[in-house]
Amino acid sequence: MQPAQEIHLVRVTTADGVVQIWLAASSPGEALDEVLDVIPEGWTVQLVRRLDADQAAALNMTTGEIRRYRPL
Repeated sequence: MQPAQEIHLVRVTTADGVVQIWLAASSPGEALDEVLDVIPEGWTVQLVRRLDADQAAALNMTTGEIRRYRPL
């Protein structure tokens, strides 16, 4: 598995209006599709921003990996 070169923050809004942040280790267009593949139908996604290289490296994600962000 390859270390991710690009990681994007994706805002997910549930059917109830709750906002979640997800991390997607892929290109911008793929990020939205990959998150849509793992969330329930009816939820919406919006690309927020791309992480810089240092932030991406700190997450230690592999290309194609998707994670829901959960603050400590």
